Amino acid sequence: MEARSSRELQARNYLEKHRIMDLLTYLTSALLFFRPALKTLGLCTAEEVLKDDGHGVTFDKFRNEVNKRTQEIWSAF
Repeated sequence: MEARSSRELQARNYLEKHRIMDLLTYLTSALLFFRPALKTLGLCTAEEVLKDDGHGVTFDKFRNEVNKRTQEIWSAF
């Protein structure tokens, strides 16, 4: 029984040390909010496939993408 507790403690320490739970929270947020936000702003269609560059989506990346797409839309006017 003590070995199990020790193992669980090691696992918990590993998760905290490497901030795994923070990473999972971030990935979940990106998955749930990034694409719907673009759709809400009219900057992404339902058929569009978003490209993943393999890096996390930061606020700056999101803002730059929104600005780029907004300029593309308004340049037609």
